[in-house]
Amino acid sequence: MYNKLLIAIDLNNLESAKYVVDTALQITNNNPNAVYRVVTIIEPIDDSFISAFLPKNFDKSVLEEANIALHEFTKTHFPVDAKVQHIVMYGTIYEEINRIADEKSVDLIVMLASSKPDAKGLSSNTVKVARYGNKPILILK
Repeated sequence: MYNKLLIAIDLNNLESAKYVVDTALQITNNNPNAVYRVVTIIEPIDDSFISAFLPKNFDKSVLEEANIALHEFTKTHFPVDAKVQHIVMYGTIYEEINRIADEKSVDLIVMLASSKPDAKGLSSNTVKVARYGNKPILILK
């Protein structure tokens, strides 16, 4: 039985994020001992031209907004008594997912095949989570 899940969601696609959460809740069968670590990762802006025009603390404000959005999302999609940890990170998606999974000793990573709704196949991040990670992964289409 899986009791410690890392649920990777994209706040830009809430319908798919809800699907991932609903699947995770089904896997644990709403077990009261289950711990859900819900992570969303903000990727750095690599384009130095664009980043030159952004405000000085742009990254910090984006993380704060994502944290608020993540709390609002989980509040409406998890049972009231569920043990939910909110994780908002800034970095490379697959690296952060694998690092958090190891750090938190999760039993299972649950994520989408691709955050793009009409994508065919797996995203590069999903492939790299599976390739470089040490934890079991459930990839949802």
